[in-house]
Amino acid sequence: MTNRLKEMGESAAWKLMVSAAIKGAKHVGYTLERRPGRGLSNTYNVTKDGKTQSASVRTTRDRWIAFPPLDDGARWKTLDDVELVLVSAVNDRLNPQNVDVYLFPAGEVRKRFNASYAARTKQGHVVRNDYGMWVTLDKGDDQVPSQVGHSLALDYPAIAHFTLDELEAGVEPETKHLADEAAPEPEETVSEDVPPLMTVVDVLNFARTKIAALTGVSADAIKLDLKMGV
Repeated sequence: MTNRLKEMGESAAWKLMVSAAIKGAKHVGYTLERRPGRGLSNTYNVTKDGKTQSASVRTTRDRWIAFPPLDDGARWKTLDDVELVLVSAVNDRLNPQNVDVYLFPAGEVRKRFNASYAARTKQGHVVRNDYGMWVTLDKGDDQVPSQVGHSLALDYPAIAHFTLDELEAGVEPETKHLADEAAPEPEETVSEDVPPLMTVVDVLNFARTKIAALTGVSADAIKLDLKMGV
């Protein structure tokens, strides 16, 4: 089994995923223009039937999407500035063959992220400001704090599906130009919310939060012993 996206390289794979998102939006009648004054942010004005809205494009190769909380979860970076979230997601993390494109109301995405943030912090998980927090698009388990907010892809079915073959065969020049202009948000470059680990204490604290996420047990109740051989 080979992962075709991994083989084509990080930059090429990311641009292919962005192209899929743009192509999907056009497929259902939107025109797109990159928003001015946004630096390298992957945010667009999208217009359909004379109505223009702002949209954040997200790509995911594991079917989780991220936005960073601000002010201890009172706000969400990028997400609070848009009205729509346009997502391109592979059909399979290990062996992707297709890309699904979704269009979510930003208000609904915020609701899912707020619920996930509340569930995590209630269980003692550390959720850092301005660092990406992930929510799964697919069906999850409400009893697991890190999975709260799941099922966006079930509640809002894909607006388009593309095979990797047709995406690799090429896209129209306008779509390619828009994708070439874009750059990933920092939280799109990793698939797990791993903070910088600079000390042994950082590593132990991170391990406790990950064990808490997997088990649903409060991080405060998890005790780890470290033994180092000489």
